[in-house]
Amino acid sequence: MDRSLSAVRAASRAGVRRRITQTAGIGVVVALSTATLVFGFGLLAASNSLFDDAFQQARGAHATATFDIARVTAHQAAATARANGVTAATGPFRTATLRQARSADGMPVRHDGLVVAGRADPGGPVDRLTVTSGRWARAPGEIVLRGGAAGPFRLGATVTAPGLPSLTVVGFATSVTGGADGWVTPGQIGALKPDGLLMLYRFAHAADSPQVQRSLATATGGLPTLGNESYVTARQSFQEKFKQLIPFVTVFGLLAMTVSVFIIGNVVGGAVVSGYRNIGVMKALGYTPAQVTAVYVLMAAFPALLGCAAGMLAGHLLATGTAENLARSFELPSAGGSLLLLDAAAGVCVMTVVVLAALVPALRAGRLPAVQAISAGIVSRGGRGRRAQRWLVRTRLPVPVGLGLGLPVARPARTALTLAGLCLGVTAVTMGFGLHQTVSKIATADPEGRTSVSVGVPPPDRGRTGLSEQGVFALLRSQPGTAHAMSHGPVSVRIPGIPSTVTAETYSGDYRPFLGDNLIRGRWFAGRGEVVPTEGFLRLHDLDVGDTLTLRADGAPDATVRIVGSFAHADTDRLMLDAASLPGAGVGPRNRPVSVIVTPGTDPADYAARLTRAAPGELFAEVTEPDLAGNAVFNGLFLLFSLIICAAAGLGVLNSVVLGARERSRDLGVLKAIGTAPRQVVLMMVASMAALGVVGGAVGVPLGVLAHHGVVELTGDLLGSGMAASWIHVYTWSLLAPLGCAGLVIAVLGAWPPAGWAAATRTASVLRSE
Repeated sequence: MDRSLSAVRAASRAGVRRRITQTAGIGVVVALSTATLVFGFGLLAASNSLFDDAFQQARGAHATATFDIARVTAHQAAATARANGVTAATGPFRTATLRQARSADGMPVRHDGLVVAGRADPGGPVDRLTVTSGRWARAPGEIVLRGGAAGPFRLGATVTAPGLPSLTVVGFATSVTGGADGWVTPGQIGALKPDGLLMLYRFAHAADSPQVQRSLATATGGLPTLGNESYVTARQSFQEKFKQLIPFVTVFGLLAMTVSVFIIGNVVGGAVVSGYRNIGVMKALGYTPAQVTAVYVLMAAFPALLGCAAGMLAGHLLATGTAENLARSFELPSAGGSLLLLDAAAGVCVMTVVVLAALVPALRAGRLPAVQAISAGIVSRGGRGRRAQRWLVRTRLPVPVGLGLGLPVARPARTALTLAGLCLGVTAVTMGFGLHQTVSKIATADPEGRTSVSVGVPPPDRGRTGLSEQGVFALLRSQPGTAHAMSHGPVSVRIPGIPSTVTAETYSGDYRPFLGDNLIRGRWFAGRGEVVPTEGFLRLHDLDVGDTLTLRADGAPDATVRIVGSFAHADTDRLMLDAASLPGAGVGPRNRPVSVIVTPGTDPADYAARLTRAAPGELFAEVTEPDLAGNAVFNGLFLLFSLIICAAAGLGVLNSVVLGARERSRDLGVLKAIGTAPRQVVLMMVASMAALGVVGGAVGVPLGVLAHHGVVELTGDLLGSGMAASWIHVYTWSLLAPLGCAGLVIAVLGAWPPAGWAAATRTASVLRSE
């Protein structure tokens, strides 16, 4: 038995050494497929546990509550920590809102004011802050900002607010809990005119939003609050990020695995065809059919095992890195990745696929009789390839091109596998470009994505009445470069029959150009009495276009509005409507931020600076840019996986050309002996694959479009938000035409190296046996 195994190992090792190129191709393709699969498994694992584990490690607050310091004492706020259901609490921290907080060069920190809390240290039983750079504030005049350094706000920068002491940035920190945008020493907060008391809670029952709200209501006991925040919103947003990733990773993973199957079957099948004589010799030496089959399976398994190990490591690192990037964007202190058990399961799946893909052609080798195998290995056979070549040569095509176009016909099975790999490569590229277009459209779908300049109007202060909304619009109309302007603001409304409050985004002014292309049903609101909720809101409450809602908001009479459409958004509690539908509700007219779209050719930065100078102290303007940080992660992954599958398809082409060159080495020697130049040999070999590339492009582009549509629609269904038609139908002829050439590019790039090797082969060495 040991002798038989030794013989099988020896023969398989010799086969691997004879086919270095194909062996390396198997290893690389399996590594790419394994990395894709491990990455997908890692994301699935992280989506279920990463947020909760990191939140627990940071002792994040399930809820925060800010009490009105004029109506609630510090003793009363501290007593809420002993309420029933509260497992841990910290505070109260005095808070102050710095209106018009700016950097030394006048850049505003936040339009709605910088909320600063007086806190002695970053630790504590709840909400352990992580200082990411610099240090904690230790003396008056120092501040630690939330997040990271950006623009003028870096270590050593100065933050100023009218009538308040200036503060020097000494550090940056992250927090998994809301409530504050910065921290100063408890002694400093008194000089900043505190207006609130901040408490942070952890509850025994906080599995979902209703539980958090009930626990918070029990803890606060009816004390007047200025506002509260729940961790559930951040957790849902985090999980939605993963839900957006999983469908496309799954599709890319399936494509990569399918390409691997085609290439492995192609390599092993080619080894069987080109190794007929070796098979005959092995059988003549006493190898059984099972041993011959095992030899060819091991020839694929050896490099596949190495590639699988490399792919497991790469996929693990990629999954961990992606999870950490997402965690960092949510200010989580740590992040997991794929579990080792899942990595092992992915490796076993890949190796199983490899063995099954190699087994079919290996069984063919095991069944081949010895005499037939030896004779097949030494007799040069004609066939369909020769007849096709003779017919093509008689056409007006150049002779090398005609000869090359006839080569794929000689091996229809190998050609079919190579063509399938090319089709999948083009499919991946087409889908990747489409997903990039979709993500770009989503990033600019909200009104913020279409805004050029944001204008903030500070509230009235001592000795200053402040600009009214009408005054701001009049000033904007007088400024050259103003194309469209509108004001907007959120209003909390209650709807009979719906237990939780809903955020109504109210708009006034010339708001139509700001509304995005994310409509799913119906149309945008055009005036008073019309509302457009999110698609998730309609699905959650079983509503449809044409239904009516009654909105109740503080400071405004009940308003009956009709649903005229729905838009795609992750929130299920968001409505958009004209401000005239809720007159007098929500924020005052002086506090509503204003958005501006400038005319083409106008520099937004110059416009913002000119507008600020036009009304010094009365308003501040800054350029608005879409937040593309999260989209960069998506686009990077789209590019990465498209390249992975294209590389795999290119290796399949390379393998086919190598096998074809070896099988036709005698024919190539004869052609070179009768005067065929090396560049003509290269042209012949490249033309044989270029034809497949053209067909692959013609088939792969429609498949890519269908795959893109399916992935986008599936993502919308998983999120419950739906997908707008403009996000799905992103392909234009100007985009499809270059994508159709992707198959040709992959085929030419994959065929060129082995074609060059074949052209460089010496004629004498090929024909020495003649």
